[in-house]
Amino acid sequence: MKVSLKLVAVSLMVGLSSTLVACGGGAAGTAKVNSGAVELTAMEELQAIPKDLDKDIAELTKPIEEAQAVADEIGNLPKKHHISAGDMAAMSKATFDNGKVEVKVNGDVSAEAKAEVEATLKKLAHVVAELKATPGKVTALTEKLVKATAKVPVLATEVTSKATLAASNPFGSAEGKAKASLEISSVSKVQADVSKSIGDAQSKITSIPGLATGALTKLGASFSSMN
Repeated sequence: MKVSLKLVAVSLMVGLSSTLVACGGGAAGTAKVNSGAVELTAMEELQAIPKDLDKDIAELTKPIEEAQAVADEIGNLPKKHHISAGDMAAMSKATFDNGKVEVKVNGDVSAEAKAEVEATLKKLAHVVAELKATPGKVTALTEKLVKATAKVPVLATEVTSKATLAASNPFGSAEGKAKASLEISSVSKVQADVSKSIGDAQSKITSIPGLATGALTKLGASFSSMN
């Protein structure tokens, strides 16, 4: 009977220890594994927001930066492959207007030249589509910023509560408790930095629709100057 009671006691202690660790008894910043996928901790999710926004803004400005490059490439093709400037302008304008890529050139033009023209027109179609989609993408990113602004204090509170639990857990490791203490002391600054990055992102995207429209206008006008 005494042996049975001891086994029950040991089982209860193991179960209690496992439960506490699952609820934050380990390091407060350790990512949880859920169904084979890594789930970010609240601190990791908080710290990821600025990088995520930087990536979104880079994707918005990329077609604006590419517009002049594709215009220059189109402008160089007639001389490079002895193609009529008028033909190149007509093909470019058709692609610009309806997104279709169709190579139509007069004279004896090599297969290599036609392939390069086609590839350039495909670049043009992509850039134009992205520029036209920019206002809608900015609207979507603005909504994302609003949600991120609301989420920041929620994540910061979660970091503090879980780290406090981990730091006070009698079954937690010294390393876990040290990491939890670091999160408790640093979360306020992280929250402030993330909030600032959201504000900076909002300032940056304000001018992007106008820049995209300007790039689109300039790109379309570049074909007329080829004739």
